[in-house]
Amino acid sequence: MELGVIGYGRFGRLAATILRKDFALFVYDRRPIPLEEGIHFVPLAEAARKPALLLCVPISAIQAVSLQLRPYLTPGQLVLDTCSVKEKPLRLMKQIFPRGVNVLGTHPLFGPDSARQGIEGHKIVLCPGRGAQQQKVARYLKSLGLKVIVTSAANHDRQMARTQALFHFLARGVALMKIRPGPISTPGPSRMFAEFQDVQNDSPQLFRDMQLENSFSAHLRKKLINTLIQVDRKLTRD
Repeated sequence: MELGVIGYGRFGRLAATILRKDFALFVYDRRPIPLEEGIHFVPLAEAARKPALLLCVPISAIQAVSLQLRPYLTPGQLVLDTCSVKEKPLRLMKQIFPRGVNVLGTHPLFGPDSARQGIEGHKIVLCPGRGAQQQKVARYLKSLGLKVIVTSAANHDRQMARTQALFHFLARGVALMKIRPGPISTPGPSRMFAEFQDVQNDSPQLFRDMQLENSFSAHLRKKLINTLIQVDRKLTRD
């Protein structure tokens, strides 16, 4: 089966590495891309006409990319996004794409760093959008060794705001403070700082998008800041 891939950043390259074994890949990216064996780099119009289309683009770019794709899409196609926020991308794709184009939200809960040793055992979330191809996609993903979680876009975003968004928020603050654990450190903090360091490889745009495009993130950030202030004040009073 032919699969179009839009976007060839860090995650697009990871996805291509995984999928090239089972699909003929036709990749579009606005930047020049070096030739790679088994991958065809093509214009947007050619990639967009493939039976299935995987969007590996930033959350904040979904609207612009969807508008670019719309003239080339036809009923029966399946379009999947890979954004770490789900409500907004799914809403925009369903609004912009022609009726009859199937839409399915996905969020791989791993990335190039966490999947260095392979993807087996990692999780991926599917959020229904439009069409009835979810079960077929889920079966394929399970065949890769992934654990598939199906939930609504709103529930996904609510949970990711509590975990991914807050974790990246803390990691960014620690990075800006330039804190590095030395040899005198207990195992818990050592593991935490190692995880904080890993996510520094993610782009500033990804950090900004997961904070600003998830409707649940802002409230939790403020709640965390206020709670830490209360903890600090209590220490000074005790």
